[in-house]
Amino acid sequence: MTTTTKTNEAIAAQEPQNTALAQVSAETQAFELIQRQAMMLSKSTLVPKDFAGNVANCAIALNVAKRTRLDPLMVTQNLAIIHGRPSWSATALIGMINASGKFSPLRFVMDDDDAPTSCYAVAKDKDSGEELKGEKITLEMAKREGWSTKTGSKWLTMPGQMLRYRAASFWSRAYASDMSLGMYTQDEVRDFAEPPRNVTPAKVNPFIAEPAEPAETVEIEAEIVQPVEVEVVQEAPAKKVKTSAETINEAFEAMTKEIAQ
Repeated sequence: MTTTTKTNEAIAAQEPQNTALAQVSAETQAFELIQRQAMMLSKSTLVPKDFAGNVANCAIALNVAKRTRLDPLMVTQNLAIIHGRPSWSATALIGMINASGKFSPLRFVMDDDDAPTSCYAVAKDKDSGEELKGEKITLEMAKREGWSTKTGSKWLTMPGQMLRYRAASFWSRAYASDMSLGMYTQDEVRDFAEPPRNVTPAKVNPFIAEPAEPAETVEIEAEIVQPVEVEVVQEAPAKKVKTSAETINEAFEAMTKEIAQ
């Protein structure tokens, strides 16, 4: 084996390692760049409260902007965090579909312009010319699913607008899920999701005794006793018992009297 062959083999063995190191270095630089961009974005007064001062949320918004090829500020303005889930505004979703160039502008077909009870979205694929019809959304569906029964629901005050928004959301997930990234709209998250429950157990300090539970009060019914008349019997005075000395003394006095007689 010649020296040249050995050198070529060593170079070939080193190439995968160099490629891996270069990839790690590129990813590190990209991550540091996103951090700097997120830091700047989080300090802006133009971003909503979900992103103001929150570098992590801004970094995620930048990632979404990169994947959807949208402006980062536009993403933060139209992406809301509800119950821990990122969600688009319905108007932004409609705008993304219309501006994509893949479809004709979305149209909304209502059963009644004045008092609509159903709606579906429709658009044409520009490449194939196929008409893409979305799911029909009805007020009866909103009632059965519980969307219109929630407190403060917009389904009761602006049903026509809500029908359009929901029809657009259903259409996007069927034909343009790459634009929405599979995320729901803000109205859907409010209707579908329940607020998370706090299941964290309460912390107990082992050095502080827990207050004792108050003793159970037992009610006892007292029996009323009627007074009883008691007859007091006076005992006769006890008979005096003579001692031995007194008996001897009396006998001696009796003998003395007999002698004297």
